[in-house]
Amino acid sequence: MNAELLRDEYGYLADKFKEKKIMVSGATGLIGSHVVKQIDCINEMYQSGIKIVVLYRDEEKRTKLENELMNSDLAEFVKCDVEDGVPYEGAVDYIVHCAGFSGGTKMHLKDPVKVFDTGLNGTRNLLDFSADHSVSGFLYVSTYEIYGDNSTEERITEDFPCQLDTFTPRNSYAEIKRLCESLLCAFSTKYGFNTYAVRLTSTFGSGVKYNDSRFFAEFARCAIEGRDIVLKSHGRTVRSYLDADDAALAFLYVLANGQNCNAYNLTNMNNEISIKDIAERIIKLSGSDIELIFDVPEDAHKLGLRKEGRTVMDASKLEAIGWKPVWSLDDTLEKLIQSMKENR
Repeated sequence: MNAELLRDEYGYLADKFKEKKIMVSGATGLIGSHVVKQIDCINEMYQSGIKIVVLYRDEEKRTKLENELMNSDLAEFVKCDVEDGVPYEGAVDYIVHCAGFSGGTKMHLKDPVKVFDTGLNGTRNLLDFSADHSVSGFLYVSTYEIYGDNSTEERITEDFPCQLDTFTPRNSYAEIKRLCESLLCAFSTKYGFNTYAVRLTSTFGSGVKYNDSRFFAEFARCAIEGRDIVLKSHGRTVRSYLDADDAALAFLYVLANGQNCNAYNLTNMNNEISIKDIAERIIKLSGSDIELIFDVPEDAHKLGLRKEGRTVMDASKLEAIGWKPVWSLDDTLEKLIQSMKENR
């Protein structure tokens, strides 16, 4: 971790958001909770008085998050499902919309209609709230998956063409994100508040649930339990990954300095690596005496898996407005392993 850079980022954001109020949806999830905690750290270090409206559904998760905050007096906890509406009447300056199913939940296979309902209705309700409450800025957490099955040696910029097969179950998740990005632009055009989409790469670190179904959690779980890592592909897919704390700080930079009706790729361009190499690195970092085994099915399409390829985003547009990643890939993997050990 680059401690000096982190202090600089905290100080900058403390000035930008001093005594503002930020609403965070999905605030007890992996990404949303990191947003809340990073704002809490800024408040603790700089006494910036940033208020947080924490939208949550689960009481147990709410209690856990509240107990982890150093300045819980600056947080308002509002129980709601944004799919049904936003029962809050106070003034809000900014919204960070993290609620919704992640691609790693496999809900696109279990209940794809529910994925559409939650993604579209929840976003629409929060945008309606923004219009009614004169919100200054609305940030939507989108995904790198909207670029589809493109495999290219080039870094993908925000204007890169999308290629999505609408009859691949996995792609329903990406199509919802694309539609919601267009919805942001429509609301901004009609009501005059700023909207931003942040296209997030695969993101992890501390706080990942022990039973999380995503590949990085399975790799860490295998290392902790002493089981061989079994890949259902050749592991050749290459992406660049990101720490959840870096993601949280990037959202705040976009709210502070982003250009209205724009999308920003969010990734750590130093973390370009294949899934196979991540598995090998986790084995090494954990010190576990396990092996990497390949068990590739004949028809990966039936499992809802995306095609293997290279999807590496270019985050230069985001870095140009002041954000820089703080945590290295090894930092993030070590945080993942340690956190999952504690959550076991």
